[in-house]
Amino acid sequence: LAQGSFASVFTPQVPAMKLSVAFPLAAAYNQDTALEYAKLAGAAYCSDSALEAWSCGDKCSADVKSVKICKGDTTKSFVGVWDSTCVVSFEGTSNIQSFITDLEFWKSSTDWDVCDGCKVHSGFLKEYKSMQSCVKQSLADLGCPSGSSIKTTGHSLGAAIDGIAMMDLHSAGWKIAESYNFGMPRTGNENFATEFNKLFSSIFYRVTHHRDPVVQVPPPALIVNWHFTHVEPEVFYKSKVSSGFQQCAENRDKKCSAQYWDIAIDLLSLGDHLDYMGVDTSFFGCKKGAEDGELGEVPMMLMV
Repeated sequence: LAQGSFASVFTPQVPAMKLSVAFPLAAAYNQDTALEYAKLAGAAYCSDSALEAWSCGDKCSADVKSVKICKGDTTKSFVGVWDSTCVVSFEGTSNIQSFITDLEFWKSSTDWDVCDGCKVHSGFLKEYKSMQSCVKQSLADLGCPSGSSIKTTGHSLGAAIDGIAMMDLHSAGWKIAESYNFGMPRTGNENFATEFNKLFSSIFYRVTHHRDPVVQVPPPALIVNWHFTHVEPEVFYKSKVSSGFQQCAENRDKKCSAQYWDIAIDLLSLGDHLDYMGVDTSFFGCKKGAEDGELGEVPMMLMV
């Protein structure tokens, strides 16, 4: 897609909105922990056989055992045992540019009864529901039934699915002990974000990277009857990990990724979406996956 095709559909910036419900400050952000989660999020792009054998290269450096794969309509997730706790990692999309286009022009929402007045993006919810029963059964099979503490992660579309999964699994009795996700698009409306923040802001981090365009969609403007709103807190890396980070606890705080609101320009920085914490958060770096031939066709926009 040409850059100009996006320029005309974005309205000027609107003032930052503050959610009406205060939420507790998160526990101290741990950069080493974030790196481990980034690897787990990136590993979800690797082949089924590489994940089940836990031999996908550097992304599989953590001590994860008994991996089970859950297939969704267009993506997948894996469930495993990591440091005696079950972890769920949700795969993102491999065609980032098409994903951004879909989120810009198809801002479809649907009611979700997980909380009062909650709406979420219908495509995100549909993808989660396509693997929902498998995720829950896999958790139970690995000794983490409802009532157990679990950890979660995801990148891109997988980060949005992770947010929905956290709400659903919590309502079904699981205890979310910790979650770091990466490059998360706006997933639901203000009611969804408020409830999510109230439940998870003390154990959750939404990590963003410079001009990653995915974190800017769906845009908060151009919505007739509801607003897509980010969940918080956010940890923003403007450059390399070694250059430090900025934490933000307020929706659309311009000290973090909200300063880069112009997607027509941000689309030139797709590389920021594919690199979190120095990890290839895509199918790149999946050594055994490439050998197995299970990666599928490499999107043209990633070959440029």
